[in-house]
Amino acid sequence: MFSSGFIFVLVLKMSSNTGVFRYDPAASGTPMYYFYLEDKVSCLRACYEENECAVVEYRENEEGYCSLYKEGDTLSVEGYTLSRGETNSSCTLIETLDFDVSFQEISGQQTFYKAKCNSTPDVSVLQPFDGEKYRFFILNSTKVPKNWVASKFRLLFSKKAEETCKSIPVFHKANHRRLFFGETYNTTGYYFYNAYAFANLCVSPAGECLGVQEIQEYVDEQGNFFYDAPGRMDMADSGLNQTFFISGKRHS
Repeated sequence: MFSSGFIFVLVLKMSSNTGVFRYDPAASGTPMYYFYLEDKVSCLRACYEENECAVVEYRENEEGYCSLYKEGDTLSVEGYTLSRGETNSSCTLIETLDFDVSFQEISGQQTFYKAKCNSTPDVSVLQPFDGEKYRFFILNSTKVPKNWVASKFRLLFSKKAEETCKSIPVFHKANHRRLFFGETYNTTGYYFYNAYAFANLCVSPAGECLGVQEIQEYVDEQGNFFYDAPGRMDMADSGLNQTFFISGKRHS
């Protein structure tokens, strides 16, 4: 565990953005949301990723409870205050994060196996959840807050790549609020979902439905991301200008 007397810094690689977290036994803030993460560093990352976050609280002995707060005086908590844009040579460096990664367009590859698929591969199941204001994408085996509302469907991603298709690994940041597609995100600050999408229709030689459901990334007016079939008119395209193929969608 980190000593309460330490100061921690997160430095963003390839960027002038920096931040210092300071321990405060009575930090004040207004709640944004909470969830459960495996360690304190991930919790600090999640706070840094949210532009409004100013205070973060982590309770390791409560299943990794991680709570984010924006500026305000609604609650007083024992946690860490974030000072964005600051550096301090006396800080203990946590890590350097590579948050300047940009999506790289992924060219398709012709699939050699055109037969209809007849089986579902071993999949990672991502369940979209809605909090009071924010949307999250969580593996279905992960504990979530009781007040989160599960969406009506789950996203199914193959756990394995396929040589005959253009396989695309899928990542997330610590805050679990968006999916990131492509090997370019295989760097510090991103987490692999153990999930693959595909650049085109993909059926394995054994007939597994690896990539048969086409999805597109959308964003709503609140900045939340959604993944659904192309053609939705009620939300804006996020700007990726690319669709992906996954194993399927399943009603919750």
